Amino acid sequence: MADIESTAELAGYKREDFSVCLGCKICGSVCTINDLSVAANPQALLFNLFMQRESAADDPVLRYCTNCYNCTQACPWHIRIPEIVRAVKEQMGLETSFEKAFKSSIVIWGRVYEPYVFLRSLSFLMRGGYLVHLVRWKEYINFHLPHKVKGMSRVQTKAGKGKQQ
Repeated sequence: MADIESTAELAGYKREDFSVCLGCKICGSVCTINDLSVAANPQALLFNLFMQRESAADDPVLRYCTNCYNCTQACPWHIRIPEIVRAVKEQMGLETSFEKAFKSSIVIWGRVYEPYVFLRSLSFLMRGGYLVHLVRWKEYINFHLPHKVKGMSRVQTKAGKGKQQ
C-alpha cells in the first residue's frame, strides 16, 4: 500500500485527523454491508491507516462499501469514511472497471454518461453476473447522445441573473 500521507491527502485528510477516531465502532453498527453478514469494520481501516499498517485487499469495507455515508452521519467526528475507502482503493489499484469508467465519464463529459460507462464496464458486468438483471433495469435505462441544452448561452449567467434578454 502507498504511504499514509498520500492516501490521507487523496481523501482530504492528514494522518493526524484519523487520531480523533474514538474506536466506538458506531460506523460499523450502521454500515449497510453488515446487512449481508459480512462483518465490516470501518474503524479498523482507520486504525490501520493511522498506525501505518497495510490494509488487506480483501477487507470487506474496501470490497463492498456502497458509499452511502451512513457511517459519516453516525460518527461523532463525521469522518468521511467512504472518501477514505475510495482513496485506499485507488492507491492499492482495487478500483473496478465500473468505477474507472464512472470517473473517466466525468472527466470527459463533466457528468456521468451512462452508455459510455455501460460499454466501458461491460466485461465487469458480464463477469460479475450483473447482466441477468438487465431485464429489470430496462425501465431505468435511457440511452441518449450528449446534446446541447436549448436556450443555454455559451456564457453562464451569475446566480440571480437567470433570465436572458
